[in-house]
Amino acid sequence: MARKARIQYYGAIYYLMQQGRSGEKVFIYDQDKSYLLELISEAKEEKDFRIFAYAVMDNCYHLLIQTLNVPLSSIMHYINFKYARYYNEKNNRTGPVFQQRYKAILLQDERYILPIMKYIHRCPLLAGLCKTVEEYKWTSDVFYRVNMENMVNIEQVLAIFSPNRLESIERYIEYMDGGEDGDCSWVHSSIVGTEDFIRRMEGKETRKSLDELLRASCPTEVEFKLIKDGSRDRYLTQYKIKYILKGKSLGYTYKEIGENIGITGAAARSLAKKQI
Repeated sequence: MARKARIQYYGAIYYLMQQGRSGEKVFIYDQDKSYLLELISEAKEEKDFRIFAYAVMDNCYHLLIQTLNVPLSSIMHYINFKYARYYNEKNNRTGPVFQQRYKAILLQDERYILPIMKYIHRCPLLAGLCKTVEEYKWTSDVFYRVNMENMVNIEQVLAIFSPNRLESIERYIEYMDGGEDGDCSWVHSSIVGTEDFIRRMEGKETRKSLDELLRASCPTEVEFKLIKDGSRDRYLTQYKIKYILKGKSLGYTYKEIGENIGITGAAARSLAKKQI
């Protein structure tokens, strides 16, 4: 039976996990882990994607990324092919290094980033490899703690906590060091999001147009036309927010949603955060 194709589109957010073949430890030494991270950084430059979190353990690596103009399959092939070649040459061996199928879970949007990022950063702790999240050096946790935007795109995640950078870092640390790991049932899913989003991604229903969503969000045709004409009357904000959230639940990007009512994607995101 043919494998189910990955769901891929511009701006898609994924949790990814790749294991060594048969659970084999393929990142045993610091040199191995360091080389993998170099490859991931290179792939980011070559393949145009954002990295929100990572963790490298002895037998697997975890990633939380957002793809842009290059499909996920191309990104993962770049990383896994180059690491497998390095590993086989280093150990004078041949054959597969990784399990053939990497785990990929599609996230609807930024609302689902934090619990999954916490899971990734706490994986070494749960595996008994360290006593605190901060102690394990092969995760992206340090980038957030020291406010370093380099390989990891920390700004998008920290903005979820607070628009003030110092306050957002403090809240990140509190969140990450809080003992509870939360509900991890999502690891058994292939898509994380609202029921409407999951159904659409699984091809079980036809997606409504943005104008249809806007009409459904407005009490009358008057409000619909005012919003479409670019009116900034305050009382329309509640309908705009409702429309934006409906659009996101069906997989539209903030850019697409905003352009349909004459605002930027950033403005649409800002409005949505008033409700999320």
